[in-house]
Amino acid sequence: MGKMIRKTGVHVTLVWIGFSLMGCATTKVDTEQLLKPLTIETVPLPAANTTSSATNSEDMIVETQHFYTGPPHIRSSGKIAYLTFDDGPSESTRKILRILKNFGVTATFFVVGSDTSEGRTLYKEILAEGHALGNHTYSHDYNRIYKSPEAFMKDVRKLDQLLEETIGYRPDILRFPGGSNNHLSWKPGGRGIMSKVASVVKEEGYQYFDWNVSSTDAAAPVQDKAMIIDSVLSASRGKKSIIVLMHDNTYKTTTIEALPIVIKKLQAAGFRFEKLKKSSFTFQFLEP
Repeated sequence: MGKMIRKTGVHVTLVWIGFSLMGCATTKVDTEQLLKPLTIETVPLPAANTTSSATNSEDMIVETQHFYTGPPHIRSSGKIAYLTFDDGPSESTRKILRILKNFGVTATFFVVGSDTSEGRTLYKEILAEGHALGNHTYSHDYNRIYKSPEAFMKDVRKLDQLLEETIGYRPDILRFPGGSNNHLSWKPGGRGIMSKVASVVKEEGYQYFDWNVSSTDAAAPVQDKAMIIDSVLSASRGKKSIIVLMHDNTYKTTTIEALPIVIKKLQAAGFRFEKLKKSSFTFQFLEP
C-alpha cells in the first residue's frame, strides 16, 4: 500500500488510496486527487452543515509519526494526562462532553471556526462543562493559513474574535493544524514557514501545544477502535505527562467508542486528568 521514507528526523508514511471512503467534500470522486500521496495530521471528512466550517486543503491528509525536538520535559508531581480534541465543534461534541462528564474528567478542545447558532452554542457548552478552549485557526485551510505568518495570524484572530463574542475571552493556547513541524505548509509558504509562524505565535503571547501521545484516529477515515486504545496506552507507557491527540469529528465514531476505555485504562495506570493552560506542561515538535 505505501512506503516509509525518513527525512530530517521525521517519518512520513505515503499511502495510496483508490476509493472514495477517504471523505471527499462532494459525492463526485476525482480519481487524480485520490491517487495523490497522503501525509500529516488529519483526514478531511465531510463537514456537518451546522457545525465545523474547517475547509479541506488540496492534499488529503493522514497522520505522520514525529520525533520530539522541543524543550526538555518538565517534571511534575504524579502522572498527568491532558486529553485534547481537535477540529470541533461537530455532531460528536456533545457525545464527547457526556463521556467526560460521566468520568468527571476535564479536557481541552482545540476548535475551528463555526459561526452558526449551533457552533456558538457548542463553544459555550464546552466551557460550561469546565473544559478549556484552544485556537486551532478559523479555517483550518493549510493553503490559506501557511502562506505567511501574517496570513496565519489573520486566521487565528478571526477565530479569537468569534470566541470573544461568544464566550467572552480570547484563548492564549493554540495548536497548529498538522502540528508545528508539518510539511504541507511547505507548499504555500516554503520550507521555513513553520519556524516563522511559531516565532510570531509566541511573540503574540500564545503558547502552542503539539502532542506526545497520538490516538492515531486521524490515520484512517474511521480508525479501528482497538487501534485507538492500544496506540494511546502504548505511547503513554513510561511517561509522567502526556498530551493525547484525538479528534472531535462527526464521522470518527470509533474515537467516541474508544474514549471511555482510554480514560479507564489511563486512570488505572495512575494518571489524573487536567485541561491545558498557558503554563501547563507542553510538548513541541518545533522550537522556533
